[in-house]
Amino acid sequence: MIEIVNLTKSFGSSEVIRGVDLSVKQGEVLVIIGPSGSGKSTLLRCINVLEIPTGGRLTVGGSSLEFQERRKPKPSQLLEIRRKTGMVFQAYHLFPHRTVLQNVMEGPVTVQKKKKGEARAAAMTLLQKVGLEQKADSYPHSLSGGQQQRVSIARAMAMDPDVLLFDEPTSALDPELVGEVLKVIKQLAVEGMTMVIVTHEMKFAREVADRVILLADGVIVEEGPPEQLFSRPKHERTVQFLSLTYREM
Repeated sequence: MIEIVNLTKSFGSSEVIRGVDLSVKQGEVLVIIGPSGSGKSTLLRCINVLEIPTGGRLTVGGSSLEFQERRKPKPSQLLEIRRKTGMVFQAYHLFPHRTVLQNVMEGPVTVQKKKKGEARAAAMTLLQKVGLEQKADSYPHSLSGGQQQRVSIARAMAMDPDVLLFDEPTSALDPELVGEVLKVIKQLAVEGMTMVIVTHEMKFAREVADRVILLADGVIVEEGPPEQLFSRPKHERTVQFLSLTYREM
C-alpha cells in the first residue's frame, strides 16, 4: 500500500528526514511515535506530498514518484498521490460557513464531481459512522473539539482514500474529549482501514497499532509490534523516550 525508499527532506541546510525506508501493508495500522522535532509530522506530510521530499521514492496505492532536489514533480503526479490519501490534521480545518453535512460533501462534489444527492447520502452514512448524524445541519462553531475532529475524519473518508493519515489527531483536544476520537479510530482499525498515525498517546498507540516505529532525529530508531516495542525495546534511545512518556497500566 505504501512503500518509502531512502526518503529525505531538507529545509534549507536542515535535513529533517534522513534516508527513511518504510512500508505499510494494506489494512495495517502503523503508529509513529517520537520526541518533538523528530520529523514525525514532516514524514506524514511527505506521504501526502503536502511537503515535497528532497529525495527518494514514494509509492502509495500503486502510484510512484521519484524525488530529486532540483526537479519538481508535475502537479498531476502530486494529485494522483493525494487522491489516494486522506489527511486528518491537529487542527480541524472545517469550513466555518458550511454545515457539518456540507463540509463532508464538499470534496466529493467539487473534486470528484459526484451528484449532490449521491454525495449527501454517502456523507450521512459517514456521519452515522462517527456518531454525528444528528449534527448534520449544525455549524462547526457549535460543536465541541472532539465533535469537530470526528467531522474531519468523516470528511477525509468521504474521498474514499486508500489510506488515512492522522497527524496528532487528539493533541488540540481537552482530555475528556480525547476518548471519543480514539474510539472512532479504533473502529476504523477493526474495519481494516489502512492508517498511519502520528500520536503522543502511548496507551492508544499500544492498543490500536499493528506496528509502531520510533522516529528520532529524522531516522527510524526502532520498529516492531507494540507489545515488543513498549515492553521489550531493543534500542537505548527507545528506552529513554518511553521512560519519559509511557508507563504500563
